Amino acid sequence: MSQLDPIRLQVLWSRAITIADEMATTLMQTAFSTVVRDNHDFAVGIYDAEGDLLAQANQSTPGQLYCMQRVMHDLMEVYPKEQLHPGDIIIANDPWLGSGHTPDIFIATPTFKADDLIGFAVTCAHHTDIGGRIAAPDSREVFEEGIIIPVSKLYDGGVPNDLLFQIIERNVRLPHRILGDLRAQMAANHFGGTRLVEFLDTSNLDQISDLTDAIVHQTEQSMRTQIASMPDGVYTDEIELEDEDTAGNRLVIKLSLTVKGDEMLIDYEGTSPEVPMPINCVLNMTTAYSVFAVKCALHPHSPNNKGTSAPITVTAPEASILNPNFPIAVMHRTAIVFYCVQAIFNALSKALPEAVMAPSGTYPLWVERFAGRFDDGRPFVSSFNAQGGQGARFDQDGIATTVFPANVASTSIELFEVETPVLCERKVLITDSGGPGRQRGGLGQEVVLRNLATADALVSMSGGRFHVAAPGMDGGGEGTLGEICMDGGPPEQRRRQGLLPLERAVSFKYPGGGGYGPAHKRSPASVLRDVQLGYVSAESAQADYLVVLSRDGTTIDEAATRNLRERLAD
Repeated sequence: MSQLDPIRLQVLWSRAITIADEMATTLMQTAFSTVVRDNHDFAVGIYDAEGDLLAQANQSTPGQLYCMQRVMHDLMEVYPKEQLHPGDIIIANDPWLGSGHTPDIFIATPTFKADDLIGFAVTCAHHTDIGGRIAAPDSREVFEEGIIIPVSKLYDGGVPNDLLFQIIERNVRLPHRILGDLRAQMAANHFGGTRLVEFLDTSNLDQISDLTDAIVHQTEQSMRTQIASMPDGVYTDEIELEDEDTAGNRLVIKLSLTVKGDEMLIDYEGTSPEVPMPINCVLNMTTAYSVFAVKCALHPHSPNNKGTSAPITVTAPEASILNPNFPIAVMHRTAIVFYCVQAIFNALSKALPEAVMAPSGTYPLWVERFAGRFDDGRPFVSSFNAQGGQGARFDQDGIATTVFPANVASTSIELFEVETPVLCERKVLITDSGGPGRQRGGLGQEVVLRNLATADALVSMSGGRFHVAAPGMDGGGEGTLGEICMDGGPPEQRRRQGLLPLERAVSFKYPGGGGYGPAHKRSPASVLRDVQLGYVSAESAQADYLVVLSRDGTTIDEAATRNLRERLAD
């Protein structure tokens, strides 16, 4: 490590990130499904021979990426170094081993230089189908959610495991797409492995672990410094969720965050027990988003590796919604785990108000899955990914219709309409949906989708914020609620699965994010701009922001605004 001075360390690490980014590009360009190719629901990493992360692709989702580290360590327990050979490819999708639900499939390719293992190229991708029911919102056990693949060799010394390929092929509705995405992962890994060997040859390093050790050490020390800068103490928060247990009691996430010196304990003791619904979240994923939230607040630009989490311990009661036991259902685990980010931001706001954001309309993640047949008999299975508004920050408005904290992209309307017989009739921002504040919450959106096929389409809908809006922070206002309506009917306001007949439509109204700071402290010029852009109505400008506009809405009535704010602001 002595040869890795700070400048050389940064240069080498940047090169490693470039390799990971190129792997991601390969994956996107060769993938068959929109969820991988366009939504970027995947993670890519380069690991050393000990299974420790060196570099990640910038497009990686934080949940999959963190869980990938756990998969690598378990992989090396199943297949020690002496049992790994050139041409091996490892596969796994066990939710309790990986990122919490069966569609996320990990592919790891050991990389050799001569006969020496130098590292791994690894990808995890969300697959549109892995068997079972189509993302059913009422499943009770994981067995309903698709096949489970333990850590296994998909290729052994370059020889394919034909039986495992056949098992996957016979259990999914669109085998060409699923196998196509698996091969895209393998192609990305092959590219990464080739570049990793070249990297080692040109960097004058004996082992990739020399660089990994230096990066991890630097990251851990930097994170410890940030934690130590906080006042010692216990920071708490409690969030009541919309979902209920079998007795009709609202589920609760209870957080106790303890800072002591340069270490942090995140404890979810008091959180509700697991429930017979697919919203439970395994401890891997709970830990992933808990560490991610702390990193966002304390050290957002540091490398993401095991050094990030080394000073942070995450615990949750066994058999709770944040640490459930096998074989409880877990498919929609983001319905729960994203609220961990909110709980941690809420707790940290007491000490670091400028480092966190108000709650988002993007918790929980909204996912709509459509399945059925075209009129010519071809099957289709596709996900539609659109989201609400992000919470505002201390000095910035919330971002509209973004996917936070998952770091995935929204679905392209044009590509969705190619993959399904479903027409998007409407996709617009919702005026006044962002929570009022000195910094306004991000806007939600309305999307209307209509089935054009003769046969009914099966629609599985998972969302939230139907009853509990994203609250504001530090005096900010809450965002609007979410809503689902079937063909112009009354709001469903719940997670559901149903049939969408020919020419029938379903409407989704995605919730807005919370505002930050009192709305009457927002600059009148910003309010006027929001009105002109259609983000805020003239009525809300006056009622919520205490800004009076001219009759035509083009200018600010300065005197009336000043009088109104002086009279009502306090």
